[in-house]
Amino acid sequence: MMKEKNRFIDIHCHVLAGVDDGARDMEESLAMLRTAAKEGIGRIILTPHQKPQQHCVSIEGLHRRMEALQEKADGEGLDIKLYPGGELFFRQGLAEELLEGRLCTLAGSRYVLVEFFPQEQYSYIRDGLYSLLAAGYLPVAAHVERYSQVCESREHLEELLEMGCYYQVNAGSLTGNHGFLMKRTAWKIVKGKMAHFVGTDAHRAEGSRAVQMARCARMLEKKCGSDYAERLLYQNARMVLRDEEI
Repeated sequence: MMKEKNRFIDIHCHVLAGVDDGARDMEESLAMLRTAAKEGIGRIILTPHQKPQQHCVSIEGLHRRMEALQEKADGEGLDIKLYPGGELFFRQGLAEELLEGRLCTLAGSRYVLVEFFPQEQYSYIRDGLYSLLAAGYLPVAAHVERYSQVCESREHLEELLEMGCYYQVNAGSLTGNHGFLMKRTAWKIVKGKMAHFVGTDAHRAEGSRAVQMARCARMLEKKCGSDYAERLLYQNARMVLRDEEI
């Protein structure tokens, strides 16, 4: 599986410095990119948090910072390509903000990475995702294993899939970095072949929220087979970059 160097694509990463609770400065951003390259990641969609009532990076600011980071990475000879995106906290009117061009989709595609409160009601999550679908977007539920009211019921998970939603699972959840419950739930989704993407959701250069993908990739190949692992780590994300439906 994926023997080419730096083939993995990470659609969820907080490597951009000084825009949220991720990398704190350019040095930490570069340290995270060095680790990403060692972990086999070759392309990263930058997904700074976009939350209401908080000062969030603008689209122009995101592009400016992304270009500066790409220049530094290129200067170090890091084989990594960066793309703009965002992790959008759902609120009423989110679809309108997207349609007005005030928020970033994933790499300029129709895909949007959306997060909710972990204990949010299932009906609110379902209706929120449906509002994005109705506006022509393809919603990806960020770290879906965190949403207890979605994951407690296979029927809930399947209903959202049938609507046309997609699921992203954190690599750290699968490897056990975030506790037994998150690990068990994440593997239930993956083994049920309901996940579409595995992302790092990395926030730091070191510790439990550092960039990690290689170990998770080995576990996925062993437990789920190389074909499905390839889809989770590369093929589906490549379709996002191409703005093609999975």
